[in-house]
Amino acid sequence: MEEILHYENITFKREGREILKGINWHINKGENWALLGLNGSGKSTLLGMIPAYNFPTSGEMRVFGHKFGNYAWTKIRDRVGFVSSTLNNFLSTLNSEKLEDVVISGKFNSIGIYQEVTEKDRIKAEKIIEDFGITYIKDKYFATLSQGEQRRTLLARAFMNEPDLLILDEPCSGLDVKSREYLLSVLEKNSKNENAIPFIYVTHQIEEVIPAITHITLLKDGKVFAKGRKKDILTDKILSEMFEMPIKIVWENERPWLIVK
Repeated sequence: MEEILHYENITFKREGREILKGINWHINKGENWALLGLNGSGKSTLLGMIPAYNFPTSGEMRVFGHKFGNYAWTKIRDRVGFVSSTLNNFLSTLNSEKLEDVVISGKFNSIGIYQEVTEKDRIKAEKIIEDFGITYIKDKYFATLSQGEQRRTLLARAFMNEPDLLILDEPCSGLDVKSREYLLSVLEKNSKNENAIPFIYVTHQIEEVIPAITHITLLKDGKVFAKGRKKDILTDKILSEMFEMPIKIVWENERPWLIVK
């Protein structure tokens, strides 16, 4: 099968502290993974290595079959759509942009538009904006959007350059139930498209594991606690051991719901 992502004995240290400890993880085309763990377990650090926001201290990492350190990583970054709270670092620029231009900027992997935009680009952006249900606010400035609308805008932006992998780093964090469910329904709908983009969904909320997600990796204290097919990993026994409390999982409409016993 075609390899999307490979971590082999990856470690990461910051200021002498070991954040990631011997991570082994492999993803093939056709798989959608959720990366679950408590706050501070190393989830964002691990995935931040894909666009080279972080660099492994040791171990081997490959993306699309290319080994980190032996390939021009800007070419990898251009093939990855990234939605993360780290984009908040660019709020001053985002806030001054209209929604449509924020989405178009995804083609260039930039915050703000610094290259020529063609009519074809605008037509494509309009279609994506329509797919994400935000046409009614396409001329509004990013700063005036609700938090849910901003997340949908950033998700639409990630689709603009037709990436080969989507990284969704806690995209529903801070959203109310209605906004969360709308965003998850859009992601589920897009996963059913003929040219669906494989994704990694980072969260610490079990109920955000939508039917489109096929596999799970549990991360605890910088180590892989368990990984594999969704229903093999999201069990009462494994999650009770993971969270160190009695857990019961109830499946409803192909989604898991966590109950603390």
